[in-house]
Amino acid sequence: MIEILKSQLGLNITTDINEFDKVDCTIYSESTADGYDVYVVTNDSKSPHICEDVYYYDHDIADRFADQIKWGDTSFYIDDDIYEDCYIEDKLVEMFTESVEDIVKGDVITEEERKFLIEEYGLEEKDVNLENK
Repeated sequence: MIEILKSQLGLNITTDINEFDKVDCTIYSESTADGYDVYVVTNDSKSPHICEDVYYYDHDIADRFADQIKWGDTSFYIDDDIYEDCYIEDKLVEMFTESVEDIVKGDVITEEERKFLIEEYGLEEKDVNLENK
């Protein structure tokens, strides 16, 4: 599901630190001067906006990641720990479920996958307009 969604949306998600400055959005953690962990979701890794890009709690990071996709970002660096701890894969599966009709209509899946998704999600063929496929 995740790979299909990534293909459908043209997403590139990496945990390779060498890609830190080469993506649309960077998601990572930092420590404050007094030892607290904060989480950063930014489009400007060289100069994040403290008021807009920094989060004290990690429970909203997956939602911010989804927002960045909605706003047009397609390439992401996500710190390994954040990818796991903030349930990024769960968010991608949720996004897949929300987008399944568009995915079935798209060209990124095979006919076998299309039939499986129609059956699995109880879609009506008339709802996904497969006559043109």
